[in-house]
Amino acid sequence: MRFILQFQKVSQGFHNKGFFTGRMTRLPLLGLAIALLCTACGNDTSTPTAPTPPPAGPGTETMNAVMAPGGTAVRTFTASAAGTVTVALNGTSPTTVVGLGIGIPGGAFGGCDMTATVNTSGGPGAPQITAPVGAGDFCAGTFDLGTVASGGVVVSVTIVHP
Repeated sequence: MRFILQFQKVSQGFHNKGFFTGRMTRLPLLGLAIALLCTACGNDTSTPTAPTPPPAGPGTETMNAVMAPGGTAVRTFTASAAGTVTVALNGTSPTTVVGLGIGIPGGAFGGCDMTATVNTSGGPGAPQITAPVGAGDFCAGTFDLGTVASGGVVVSVTIVHP
């Protein structure tokens, strides 16, 4: 009987002094918990934000691009209201006659289904396109008429839209 009583005392003493109850164990664990909380609560106040698209509105856009032989140089834009769009070829370098057009985004001409076109080399007094549009997405740009040399041509187009 004595053996059983001694075993119970030893057993109770072992269970009452578990791993997490000792003073030497509790202090480091408390310090670790505080360190983790401080790390998680840093003073980083930046909030990631999604990029915002430019506001749709009246504007002037300029496109400068290199057009390859047989290629296109197209830019999409949004008309915020009904009005008139003007597309002008400012120039080409080297001077070359190219097609200039306006249309709606689609599958032809580098992603632009052109509904109005003109052949021009650009510059002051050169033909340009003026077209009435409703609010929505449109595209404008240049295309090769078979006149672009093997090195390509630099084109500069200005689009004025509502």
